[in-house]
Amino acid sequence: MSEVHWTELSAGATAVTAVISLIALLAVAWQSFLTRSGVDVSQAVLLAGDRGRLDDRAPEVSVRLEEPTWPLLAWSHIGMPCNPWPAGHDWHFPEQEGERTVLQAAVVLENLSGRAIEARFDGDFAVAAEDNRELRAPSPLIVPARETDGAGGEVRVFLQANFTAKELSENCEAREQGLPLRHRAVGTISVRDDRDNGTTDTWDLSLSGCPIQPHETRGSVWVTVPFHITEGSGLRSLEYDLLPPRRRTYWISRRDGIELPAPTFTVRTNWWRRLLGR
Repeated sequence: MSEVHWTELSAGATAVTAVISLIALLAVAWQSFLTRSGVDVSQAVLLAGDRGRLDDRAPEVSVRLEEPTWPLLAWSHIGMPCNPWPAGHDWHFPEQEGERTVLQAAVVLENLSGRAIEARFDGDFAVAAEDNRELRAPSPLIVPARETDGAGGEVRVFLQANFTAKELSENCEAREQGLPLRHRAVGTISVRDDRDNGTTDTWDLSLSGCPIQPHETRGSVWVTVPFHITEGSGLRSLEYDLLPPRRRTYWISRRDGIELPAPTFTVRTNWWRRLLGR
């Protein structure tokens, strides 16, 4: 057999060996991918199971915002606001742009579970004292358990803040420009159970809007948003969420600040690129 023929056979064998090696390498890589994916799925299932158990043990709590107070309330320096601005009240700028108006809505936290819970109120939350003085909502606050007749333990506070007419006019201008409203009452409610390996529920609340508008013909005068025959009262000018969404944090150890991670599964579609160094 000629030397050329042997060379061709040798080259062919080398090519076959290379192909077999590549196939074997790909098989190992694929098996590794499947194994890793299986581990990810198992971990995700375990985490989801742990979260489900914590959900079952978490206290049942609801937070809702009632319709904001309307007509607008005038701010009072001696206590909780209680006097609405008269119908048709107007503000002459710049002379009266410093007059203050209160945006206010009652917030109801209801504990429907069979045990007491601890609630925290951070932000623009207030309660009225017996003499109608305005006080910050107490925090933390123990909310009683559900009554024997099924009624939930309930706490009522006010989400409220006062703004100058100038600030409310700036909200109006921001809305016209499609920008976020800067002047708003904001607060966060958080509820926790009494377990180290438990949950914390959080609600973010906000109340804002453009309750005053420029007078149609008097250039420097602003007025409260009037009633509209089809759109209703001036509440349509406010921004709020009657049922704010809840965020739940799951704890491995609340005391040590260790959260239970969320179950995730990432499909690795680029494993072959890493394998080939691309």
